[in-house]
Amino acid sequence: MALLAEDPGVPSSTAPLGRGPAALGRELVSKPTIIAHTVLERWRNQHGESENDANDQVYQDIVRTTEVATVALGHYLTTGEFPSAKERATLAAPGKAPLRETIGLDDLTKLYFSWRDVACERLGELALDLGVDGADVEMARTAARVGCDASLVNIVRTFDDERRRLAADLVHNALHDSLTGLPNRTLLIDRLEQLVTASLRRKLGSAVLFVDLDRFKSVNDLAGHKVGDELLVMAARRLKEVIRAGDTLARLGGDEFVIVCPDLGDAENEATALAERISAVVAQPFLCDNGTQQFFISASIGIGIVGPHDTAEDILSRADSAMYSAKRDGGNRYQAYDESVDRILKRRPLLLNDLHGITERNELRVHYQPMVDLSSGMTTSMEALARWDHPRFGAVPPSEFVPLAEECGLILPMGRWMIARATADCARWRREWLPDVGVAINVSARQLVDEGLVEFLKCTLADTGLVPEAVTLEITESALVDENTCTSRMLADLKSTGVRLAIDDFGTGYSSLAYLRRLPIDILKVDRSFVEGLGGGGRDSAIVSAMVDLAHRLRLGVVAEGVETAAELDTVRRTGCDEAQGYLLGRPAASPSPISTETAGNSPEQ
Repeated sequence: MALLAEDPGVPSSTAPLGRGPAALGRELVSKPTIIAHTVLERWRNQHGESENDANDQVYQDIVRTTEVATVALGHYLTTGEFPSAKERATLAAPGKAPLRETIGLDDLTKLYFSWRDVACERLGELALDLGVDGADVEMARTAARVGCDASLVNIVRTFDDERRRLAADLVHNALHDSLTGLPNRTLLIDRLEQLVTASLRRKLGSAVLFVDLDRFKSVNDLAGHKVGDELLVMAARRLKEVIRAGDTLARLGGDEFVIVCPDLGDAENEATALAERISAVVAQPFLCDNGTQQFFISASIGIGIVGPHDTAEDILSRADSAMYSAKRDGGNRYQAYDESVDRILKRRPLLLNDLHGITERNELRVHYQPMVDLSSGMTTSMEALARWDHPRFGAVPPSEFVPLAEECGLILPMGRWMIARATADCARWRREWLPDVGVAINVSARQLVDEGLVEFLKCTLADTGLVPEAVTLEITESALVDENTCTSRMLADLKSTGVRLAIDDFGTGYSSLAYLRRLPIDILKVDRSFVEGLGGGGRDSAIVSAMVDLAHRLRLGVVAEGVETAAELDTVRRTGCDEAQGYLLGRPAASPSPISTETAGNSPEQ
């Protein structure tokens, strides 16, 4: 083997297989070819050119036999295919019939050594016939034999290296996501099991974060799966940038990612800080398709703290439950797991079943929250809010049952019931105590594809005698991320009935501001996240002022949501908001009454 290592004519053992068997064979036979060429050149130097032809033919036979034999064996070892009939015939020893039968690896190897001995013997005979010195003849035989054996050794070694590389690739592919290269669920569970075992030995805490991209499906629907995959890769890259070196980032599939964070000093606080960093990087715009398309998404994040006796599935399930709770509350937030989250998940299938017949059983109710004009201080409208009085669970919040109703399709009949009830109540208020009061009714994205909604609204207004301008239909800004021709046409048809249209939760960043000029919108409702804390400094006041200025330039009214303190009320008034609503001005109530800013804060809790 030392001979092989020192000899530059012996090819590398790691020759790539991608060059193909023929190229590999030519490389592997370089040594015997060189030796044969050297012997012939010595003879040419001693004799005239007239005797070259016959000897050159012998030389070419040796080279051709060497190449074919090496190629055949290399091809078999690297592909598992037998040599062709032509190759087997060429491999036959001189004077013997061509090989016709199917041969195996052992037979092929024996044939190789047989060919080697024949080739070396012919080379030696040729050298003696040419009058080459005896030492040179022995050198030619030895070098040819060593070179041929090196060919065999290197073919097998190359094949073995390739096999090990392919095996490693198979293991990697089985444990990693093909799109992002991140660990998949199988490897994630293994890491979680290691985490549980390590937690028993160490006193440091650990946490798991379950990350789901909000509204990612809309990216696929609007731009196609290729762009969606590009966004997922970019999101994975951003998540890797905010985690620690020892953390594990995995992709479960779709738009779901999991982060395993071991060895945390203060598990809950450090996990919360990481969730905030994740929310910040995901909120940055994604420029896809060579920068031609821009998308704004957010993340719902569930946090699960690892306990001493948890299993991997327990940890993942809790983080998943917390994520679902964050998404149920509107998304774009994080939620730590607690027992209430578990209770909600366990009763979810029961609520899904009980939603059927909710109006017939008289369990669906309407509460109303006033909106107040900030100039006059008087009530201008009442927002209708759905409430479920469940016979077993009591009051079920809309943040819990409305998404379920949308999921199972019951939001359409429930939405129509809300419109009928709210318009009837508003007509009665106008007759009995406040002639100019209006009503605001929420309309979900699913209702915007209800082809009978416009006709139902017209009939309801006719039945109740309520003037259309007293009704405001509120559509969440997130619903407009799916804006298409059907949505635009539905909003135009609703507007044609004479009702007003409002964008609820404005500023949550889901969609482009371009819809403000394309769609027949009358009112913007500034999301409560911008109102909270107004009057205490910070940038929110400037943001709200910019929103108000934008709306007024477009001749839109502005309502501030979630006003809960006198400082917030004073600030939204100074920024130019037209109306406001919130607990300070009046809580939702089953039997509303007019309220003004003079009595703000004195309304009873319902």
